[in-house]
Amino acid sequence: MNAISNLRFDYMNTSERRVLDLAPLGLPAVPMLGYCNYRNPRPDVPEHWHPACLEIHTCVRNALTFGCNGRTYRVSPGDVFVNFPGERHTVSEHPKGLILYWLILRIDPSDETFLQLPTSEARALRLALLHLPHRHFRGNDRIKRLFQLLHMVHDEPANRLRPLRLRTALLDLLLEITDAANAHTVPVSETRLEALLRDIQNHPENEYAVDDLAHRAGMAPAHFITRFRMLTGLPPRQYLLDCRIRAARELLQTTALPVTEIAMRLGFCSSQHFANLFKRHTGITPRACRQGRSGPLRTSDRDDGQSAPDR
Repeated sequence: MNAISNLRFDYMNTSERRVLDLAPLGLPAVPMLGYCNYRNPRPDVPEHWHPACLEIHTCVRNALTFGCNGRTYRVSPGDVFVNFPGERHTVSEHPKGLILYWLILRIDPSDETFLQLPTSEARALRLALLHLPHRHFRGNDRIKRLFQLLHMVHDEPANRLRPLRLRTALLDLLLEITDAANAHTVPVSETRLEALLRDIQNHPENEYAVDDLAHRAGMAPAHFITRFRMLTGLPPRQYLLDCRIRAARELLQTTALPVTEIAMRLGFCSSQHFANLFKRHTGITPRACRQGRSGPLRTSDRDDGQSAPDR
């Protein structure tokens, strides 16, 4: 693990995260092929880097935030995001409902057998990947399907052509990514819907009627709810509750405000209602949170099993 990341923890398989090593199947350039389907929020990933490795992500549902070179990138469904070799970066906002495919690709300029390509083709592909014109760009359905195909072929041990099919799918994926990056379809950094999400995050104490939100987003209510769930993984009311609980946790840990005042500030009808929802959401009481207790591990955090990606 130290050869491809300076993180002090392993990318372990859990019930919500699958990590594959394709080296035993003839692809040493792919020490990690990953799929995440988070049913619970996850902690931020601290600053780290991957020496001599390219890291490629495509978001399928919900959104997450990368920090790289002093900039923040909001990666939404359908986006592709790339970290180049050795770049220090962080990952934040792993929300409930996030679905993400990713891979780590070793790119060694001295590797004359990169993906078993002829020398001139290997060099051309390496250069194309290392000099993508954008790190954040719109992907397409084919990129998602090729990520899915890699997982599906990996799970066909009886297929004698499995190594060849894996290599072919990987090459198709990398070429599709270079084409998408060169299409100059860079995502707009601030859409009306994302602005609404930021407003809810910054002011969770307010009430937000779905019809009003849909009007502000310029969408019909039914379409707005569909897009909202695609971006956040939650319906608007549940998302607002998540933001209120997150704000309450911060106030409990950083201020001496009474629990009742925190409840009233954040729009809960009573301190008891707030306490019940807080415990249901976090697994601990507001008082325990203030005392610095983290609450019990969820089953998904203890599970070492694998979960297969959607097909």
